Amino acid sequence: MRINPINGIMPGCQAIINHKADRQIQTSNRITDLNALNKNYNQLNFRGVSSKESLDYVLKIPLEDRLASMFEKVEKGDLILVGEKLSNAKTKMLESISSIDETIKRVFFLPEKKYKGYVGFFINKDWDKEVINLNNSEIKLIDAETLKSDILTPHDSYYVYENDLMLIPGNYDTLQIKEKPKVDLSGFRKNFCKAVDFSSLEKAEVEKFNRKIVSQLSREAKEVSNKVTFKDVGGQDALITELKRSILYPIKYPEMYDTFDVNKGFILYGPAGTGKTHIARALANEADANFISLNGLEMESKWVGESEENWRNLFDEARQKQPSIMFIDEIDAIGKSRGGSDTYGDKVLNQMLTLISDLDSSRDNIFIIGATNNFKALDKALIRSGRLSKHLEVKLPDRDGVKQIFEIHSGKKPLDKKIDKEALIDRLYDLKASGADIRYVINEAHVMGYDRAGIHEKMENGTITARDKHNFRITQEDFDKAIDKFVETRNGTDRKPIGFKG
Repeated sequence: MRINPINGIMPGCQAIINHKADRQIQTSNRITDLNALNKNYNQLNFRGVSSKESLDYVLKIPLEDRLASMFEKVEKGDLILVGEKLSNAKTKMLESISSIDETIKRVFFLPEKKYKGYVGFFINKDWDKEVINLNNSEIKLIDAETLKSDILTPHDSYYVYENDLMLIPGNYDTLQIKEKPKVDLSGFRKNFCKAVDFSSLEKAEVEKFNRKIVSQLSREAKEVSNKVTFKDVGGQDALITELKRSILYPIKYPEMYDTFDVNKGFILYGPAGTGKTHIARALANEADANFISLNGLEMESKWVGESEENWRNLFDEARQKQPSIMFIDEIDAIGKSRGGSDTYGDKVLNQMLTLISDLDSSRDNIFIIGATNNFKALDKALIRSGRLSKHLEVKLPDRDGVKQIFEIHSGKKPLDKKIDKEALIDRLYDLKASGADIRYVINEAHVMGYDRAGIHEKMENGTITARDKHNFRITQEDFDKAIDKFVETRNGTDRKPIGFKG
């Protein structure tokens, strides 16, 4: 995050500047005659001298001149870290990494024992210098032209320019930003700077990302041609009616809801396999809305250590592509009740609550739907009014619903005319099968049919023909075996019976 300059003179500013002017007198252990050093640097020979001794020698060159020498060399994407130890600088930079929103290509480390604090300098895509406060305390900054001061808070960044002054934490000394050192120090850079080049890694990662994006084009095109809609959802007629009135119509006919306080947050809850994700995707397609699908369990592990900036970016994306529906499956993974030992999870939830509250008070055409199998685990603040306040149960299908789902998923299957569909539907209903279970049984019956008809064997032998596919039919026997396998699989695991409560 970049901080805009704030007007105002810092108390004691003149004293700090005067102190800087006195510094050359007080630092007798430093090399102050840089011209003499530069004149003779070609004759300096560090062979036979330990690396520690050579480093101690070059560290007598003022930091601001060593830093200025690096500014002569850097390119866009370069990061310069300054501090006593590289290991500490790395740790502190990781804590402040969200202050950089571009790729780091090269990293330089300038050791400096005198200063207790740590700072970073990043060269952004516009060639501007950004100073990053890597400390847990503030850094005072002084504009050299106006003498106006500002405060750089911990882990934030700020634009700096030539002759600006910084008061380093833990010291009463200032660091002046210089574009060039007093003399040419290019011959000493290898002695006072450690460098790591990541540009080749960056190129590989960019290529990998671009390849992934392009590869998704065919997948996106396929999804467009096979969009799921409400006609592909069975056994949830009452829920679909509620979603149409609460979300679909406000998106399609916003002018009709000018005087409404439209609810923006919803929870879909119910047993696993009842089609909560399927329903949300169908809703987004019916509304022709941007659909952002997230999984709470994946986010819980993937985003550990990441900044809450990820959440802000998601909501920004939703605003830019309105109307939007943001769907968070297994939301209980990140929306569980606070107050335990997971302080990071609490922090993420707090950020999410703030963003949802802001959304509720806005006129943005954005809706958030969370899905869970464990409604009781959700934090009360998440499901209260003004947030995800409308709670819709996704129930197991009744018999008519089982029939609808069976017809949807078997509609394109080659079924034998002798199959007793009504008997199959009764059996699936008695088993309290969910929509996902019914789909599984139908596909498994297809597999059983291939085994019975020797289709798999012909595939193995390479003797399969178009006639085999044309003549194949799924039989009653195949369905009976598929249901038996489903029951056996369910009973052979620790899984609770579908629809189990408690």
